[in-house]
Amino acid sequence: MTVRLVDCRKGDRVRIVRLDAGHGASLQLIHLGLDVGHTVEVLQRSPLHGPVLVSHDGTEVAIGHGLAEKILVEKE
Repeated sequence: MTVRLVDCRKGDRVRIVRLDAGHGASLQLIHLGLDVGHTVEVLQRSPLHGPVLVSHDGTEVAIGHGLAEKILVEKE
């Protein structure tokens, strides 16, 4: 089942299946190591539309709420 990254809970391991972001935002995510097919773990989801903290290959990345809404994932 495909959900948005902002809808995941702390501790979820998910695989990125689609980036619904524009070209610039997609490139920014790719430069951060977050691309379609990659698996990430949700470390923290801040309340009130705050950032989502994920871990990928030992690196922690904070993603703003608006951008995290555009990342579609599947839970593993």
